[in-house]
Amino acid sequence: MIEPRAQWRAYLFYPLALVGTLAFIHADIHGWLGPLGKAYPLYLLVLISAMLALERITPMRREWGMTKKSFLHRDLPMLVVNGATIAATTYTVTWLAQRHGGLPLHKLALPWQAEAVCALLLSDFLWYWVHRYSHEGTGWFGRWLWKTHAIHHLPGEVYVFMHAVGHPINTAYVRVILMIPVILFGFSPEAVFAASVFNGFQGLVSHFNVDSRAGWLNRLFMGTELHRFHHSANMDEAKNYAATVSIWDQLFGTYCLPSSAPEKLGVVDRESYPQDLQWGKILSIPFR
Repeated sequence: MIEPRAQWRAYLFYPLALVGTLAFIHADIHGWLGPLGKAYPLYLLVLISAMLALERITPMRREWGMTKKSFLHRDLPMLVVNGATIAATTYTVTWLAQRHGGLPLHKLALPWQAEAVCALLLSDFLWYWVHRYSHEGTGWFGRWLWKTHAIHHLPGEVYVFMHAVGHPINTAYVRVILMIPVILFGFSPEAVFAASVFNGFQGLVSHFNVDSRAGWLNRLFMGTELHRFHHSANMDEAKNYAATVSIWDQLFGTYCLPSSAPEKLGVVDRESYPQDLQWGKILSIPFR
């Protein structure tokens, strides 16, 4: 049972951050903050700084928090490697789409708000099934998907910068999945910007070591509570495969929101995997 004095922290952060993100998207697209996307680094700096401060002041669990060692020796290298992977994948996919022409297959003439919603729903639907198969799939392909994804589940912690931990192969195909709806339907730059900002926001808040609760918003979005259970070492809890909206998990029977937080995070057989600093072995997991 949450303490009354802590309720404001638990129940206010997510809706306030959500409203702030939507307000930022609206203001930026309408040109109130300068050219499209120019103010995004400042928005990101404010959001991450606030989240890091809350993790420091009022963590969900101290043992789940970021340390100097985990940041310098795991998170920072992953931020660099996966940032470069995202940039290279985006460039390659865009170049291929432009070179081969014929895309988009169909241009949707919708307001940017509707296009952004379509982009979010379609990409999250694709990711839901790829993500679910990487956990539950059988055969060589299911095992290989898990090997590319396992690095993200090896940490026994969950916090803001842990979002960046993952294999570059996993990062590359996630980026492709996010870009598929945009390429196929030729969404406007405004819609692409809105969807990208919202996806990034959800990714950050889903890895947040604070007792942040969404209440009825859990039925719409994949926030901190739901995704924390996805990282549970208890396989009965490790569901919630979508990244942005929770409707796909509700529709396909993988929505999971127990009344208390997970006892342990990570994978069941952690000793079977390389340690965090064994970079050569970690990166070679998909090829074993």
